[in-house]
Amino acid sequence: MALINASSAYARGATGAGALIGIMDSGVDISHQELDGLYKLTSDSYLEYSSRSPTTEEKRHGTHVAAIALGERDGSGMHGVAFDAQLFFISIELGTAGEEYEPVTIDPTVDFTAIDNSWSGLESYFTERQVTVVNGSFGYQGNINDYTEENIRQAFPKTIDVLAQIGTPDADKTIFVWAAGNGGGYADQGVDYSSPEVFGGLAYLITELSTHSVAVVSVDPDGTISSFSNLCGVAKDYCLAAPGRAITSAYSEDAPSTGYYAAFSGTSMAAPHVSGGIALLTDYFDGQLGNTEIMNRLFQTANKTGIYADSSIYGQGLMDLDAATKPLGQTMIAVTSSLKGLHHTELGTSIGTLGPAFGDAFTNAMSIKNIVVFDQLGAPFVKKLDSTYLNKLPSLAWLSSKQSNPSRKVLELKTNTNRTTELIFGLASNGYGEDHLFMSLWAKDDKKLQYFSLKKEFSDSSFYFFGNGLSPSLFFGDEGANTSFSNIVGRSSDYGSPFLDFASRGSFVGGGMKLGNGAIVSGAYFKGNHEEEEMSVIKIPSSSGMLIEYKEKYNNSLMALQVGVLQEPDSFMGSSFSGGYGSIDKTLTYFSGLQASRSFSKFYATGSLFYGKTQTNLSETGLIESLDRFTSSSFNLGIFKKNIFDSFDSFGFKIIQPLRLEEANIEMSVPVRRTKYKEVLFDKYDLSLTPSGREIRAEFIYQRPIPRGSFFTSLGYIKDQGHVSSDKSEPYIAANWQFYLF
Repeated sequence: MALINASSAYARGATGAGALIGIMDSGVDISHQELDGLYKLTSDSYLEYSSRSPTTEEKRHGTHVAAIALGERDGSGMHGVAFDAQLFFISIELGTAGEEYEPVTIDPTVDFTAIDNSWSGLESYFTERQVTVVNGSFGYQGNINDYTEENIRQAFPKTIDVLAQIGTPDADKTIFVWAAGNGGGYADQGVDYSSPEVFGGLAYLITELSTHSVAVVSVDPDGTISSFSNLCGVAKDYCLAAPGRAITSAYSEDAPSTGYYAAFSGTSMAAPHVSGGIALLTDYFDGQLGNTEIMNRLFQTANKTGIYADSSIYGQGLMDLDAATKPLGQTMIAVTSSLKGLHHTELGTSIGTLGPAFGDAFTNAMSIKNIVVFDQLGAPFVKKLDSTYLNKLPSLAWLSSKQSNPSRKVLELKTNTNRTTELIFGLASNGYGEDHLFMSLWAKDDKKLQYFSLKKEFSDSSFYFFGNGLSPSLFFGDEGANTSFSNIVGRSSDYGSPFLDFASRGSFVGGGMKLGNGAIVSGAYFKGNHEEEEMSVIKIPSSSGMLIEYKEKYNNSLMALQVGVLQEPDSFMGSSFSGGYGSIDKTLTYFSGLQASRSFSKFYATGSLFYGKTQTNLSETGLIESLDRFTSSSFNLGIFKKNIFDSFDSFGFKIIQPLRLEEANIEMSVPVRRTKYKEVLFDKYDLSLTPSGREIRAEFIYQRPIPRGSFFTSLGYIKDQGHVSSDKSEPYIAANWQFYLF
């Protein structure tokens, strides 16, 4: 068993259960403990000869062969390759090989009609019974090279018809396994054993047998070809190697049920190893592979390395049940009902980017589902549809704290060139220590200017603005309403629309009008990438959109109402598919939000609430068949106080819920099985994509001025980080600074 790696197949659950092995041999002792299982032998087996019962001696060969193929695994003696398989046995009177090699004469001078009628009748018992595999550890002496196709067809026309199973689908054809012959044992007589004997070599001459007939040569315990064995030779395409030297198996004695065993050698012993291997694969793949597929799989996965590369000796190689029961090559995902649809590799079936709003929604939705993937031969393998297929972005507390605020990632310079013009630009940092590590994650060495923006007033009632490398959020919402708090409050991106973050590294252009009474209407067109794109597995196409805002300022208060639309090609809310998941044509997110703030003498309070509804269209369906409308939300609250320790510093407290899916559903069609006729079967799932948790971030901020700038330090606390439900909460601390040019 070790040579064929059967233990690996057993470890994966293969036992041969459900497979039916047919054996035609000289007789069998069904009282032997290896063969006396309650359901081991079928009730319609033929244990008697036509005119008498086999003797004990006549039963020995068949008993030995049968136990190799399917002997009970009962902890004693030995066990067969497919120990849980069933046996359909036919007893026939066979001669024994003599000391002299006597090749059979097959030519028009010999009438094989009676033999042909007999063989065809016997073999039809197996095909009509729809036996999985038939083991033939017998044959006619004579190298297949000594005969022609015409010789064989004239001698055995009926037998060939039965074996060919014309009209039977390949998936249902019974496989015939033949001992290659022991011609090597007669080498001293000048016997040519370079190819199998007659039955083993049939597939070489009779092409209609080539898909379901295999010859088996014998190898010694060290894996080398046995000296007595015929070689694969001209039948190399239909030939395997298996152990055949000194094989211990059941042995029939006059006293029944005594558990006698003996070691025999021959290709008769090699053949049932392959028959048992076929039965193991039938069980392991649970009837999903057709019989001819199973035989081909044994050929393709056989050990062809080292000495086994010599196909003239070993044919397709040494049978390897470890390789046969694990994927061959790269596994693939089926997206159609035909295995011809295996054009999506499993590795390519991934979510290249998983938007932060989704949290663990994808992982949770898929973790309870199984998916069947297929290897390059179309064999099915069950895997868990879980996080293995999701390439999630890193979940980092400090990242959440710094998201959508470019000023905290580079050295920012700000200047008001005059009353009507404001210029902001950010430069790549060349810091050291921890700061150097932090900066290197975000600032590219070959791009010193990270972003810039310009705001210009036309007149007292109108203005325009544009920028590159950041989102337009700094021109909407509060904008730090009270300039004395602007440093610690930060930009409006901290409290503004989270939907602008999907184009936070982009370009924008916009403008606005002052309507009087403190009212302002403004709008902008924007286009760009999400800040986290550089950390994605695949590149996310640029998003684009429009934003319109109406806001009123009166006394020390502000209220702003925003509406907008975000368009994402090939992604939705920062998530993107590839491979077997399908692909997205276009996603539209309609969003609205409300922001309000109020300034007091030494206090400042602000808050915002945003809501979005997303509609996605698929350009190509795969595992994902449809995406329902998604709803999402975010909110922010903050209160700030100045003059804590002196007249220059400030202190603040913020509570933030980052953008989160509130309601979302996805319909998936997942391959769960295939038929032996190569039809893929799917299960449909309606999965909720609502995350298990709700991230709430609380942050204390302290700010004080430094020469030509400001210094910030913050202490934060995160609950359900990444919208993943957790009993643990994570604190974090950060320090940042901001410099001004003038």
